[in-house]
Formats: sequence, structure tokens, C-alpha cells
Amino acid sequence: MSAFLTGHIQIRDVQKWHEYLAQVDATITAYDGEILVRGLQVKVLANPSKFDESFERLVVLRFADMAALNRWYASNEYARLKPIRAAAADVTVVTYCSDNHEVKN
Repeated sequence: MSAFLTGHIQIRDVQKWHEYLAQVDATITAYDGEILVRGLQVKVLANPSKFDESFERLVVLRFADMAALNRWYASNEYARLKPIRAAAADVTVVTYCSDNHEVKN
């Protein structure tokens, strides 16, 4: 079952952010992950009062399963990039897993 990671991003230091971006993709692909979306926020279409618009950017990653995602996030390769990410931007990271669209009471 696929696992996804979203990063909601507000960049504070563009130079540091570019330093992070120059290195992060290789760590993702090394763990068989892929970048599905890396984009800018355009418009909130519903429930704007419940949305934090300060996060102007979004990244969505996909991994084969949650174990693969967790291996990447906890890896030594990615651990050395986390301080650069923290210096460059405010990032909220959320993970999701695929489901069968069943809603339980």
C-alpha cells in the first residue's frame, strides 16, 4: 500500500533552500521514493478559514509503503539535510497511507 509524505513549506532563506534542494532528491530516489508534486499555492477553493496560507509551497512524495517512507525519513542521508531544511524554511511534514475509501464510525 503506497505511503505519501506532504511538506507544507514557507521559505525563510532562499540560498539555504537551494542548498537543501540540490541534495534532497538523491536521498528520496535512493529509497525508491518519487516526487509527485513540488509546487506553489495558487488559491484556496474551500474552507479558507481552516487553511494556513503562510505555507506557500507544497511537496508530495510517494513511497511503496510506510516502512519505506520511514526508512528514508530516518536515514543518515536525510538526517544530515534536516538542519539545512530547518535553517531554510518552516516545514510541516505529514504522512498518509492509501486506503480503500472506507469511512468508519
